[in-house]
Amino acid sequence: MIFESTFKPAWWLNNRHLQTIVPRFYSVKNSFRPFEQEFNLSDGDFLELIWSRSPAYINEQTPIVIVLHGLEGSFDSFYAKRMMNAIHQKGWVGLLMQFRGCGKKQNRLAKTYHSGQTEDVAELVKYVHKKFPNNPKYSVGFSLGGNMLAKYLGEESSHSVLSGGIVISAPLDLSICAHAIGQGFSAIYQKYLVDKLRNKTKDKLALMNERFPIKVTANELDEIKVLTEFDDAVTAPINEFKSAAEYYEKSSANKFLASISTPTLIIHAKDDPFMSEAVIPTKDKLSSSVRFELSKAGGHVGFISGLNPFKPKFWAENRTIEFIQQLQLNKFGSKKS
Repeated sequence: MIFESTFKPAWWLNNRHLQTIVPRFYSVKNSFRPFEQEFNLSDGDFLELIWSRSPAYINEQTPIVIVLHGLEGSFDSFYAKRMMNAIHQKGWVGLLMQFRGCGKKQNRLAKTYHSGQTEDVAELVKYVHKKFPNNPKYSVGFSLGGNMLAKYLGEESSHSVLSGGIVISAPLDLSICAHAIGQGFSAIYQKYLVDKLRNKTKDKLALMNERFPIKVTANELDEIKVLTEFDDAVTAPINEFKSAAEYYEKSSANKFLASISTPTLIIHAKDDPFMSEAVIPTKDKLSSSVRFELSKAGGHVGFISGLNPFKPKFWAENRTIEFIQQLQLNKFGSKKS
């Protein structure tokens, strides 16, 4: 079902670009001591995980929330750290999955993460479930990580061990988003992301040399200016897609939403500058387990409300915690959370 969101933007952040840009200027300090773990994948690569509490001290039944960041995000991303803080402050355990090469170390293989790369998510969820079989497990995904989570939940359908999912500002149709981000002022976001992707690829190319599996030079990478070109030249071939178009077609979460059976909240703003309203699914594309909350404003991973610029309210984090509490209430039939 599609519902009108309760989000009301702060009066001093009254357009989509301010909602998108300003949140990164509010400092975020850890409310916990991060526990770092290197998680080995079955193909020989690894992920760098950040726990809000050492796994050795997690009590049975304590909720564990797996956080998936956005494109070129990490623990240093303001939204990821803020969500981890909110989870920790609730007394739950946050687990940030930093995608391949997004932590402090370069990953071993040429293979990268991408919007539809759910294999790594599946391995991590399976690992966490085996280690903590009696703990309720949830996941929240931002932007690219949101698309990844929605696709994963749709693929798993009734087999998912997650008790709930929250998807925030996800590019549910990758083709539409890849073109929309190059329009008007939004092109500044495209430049930021493409620069980071290009530089990371150049570092990997220098490290692997002749072992790099696609034919591209540093000079050719420097010529890439738009996201669709990067996906055609690098993301698609390195991940065994024939083209960017095939990558977008197979990885967009929109086509998986009808298969989701895990209770899932999707938070989305009509004015998201990373995409257009064309990505918003019609209600017939959503399963009965999906609650799609749509707001007129909010930008991309913004959703700042409140009356005082010095004391903003981070609505998406609060709504996420509230949704998980509701699921806990339904499960236990009490106000325990």
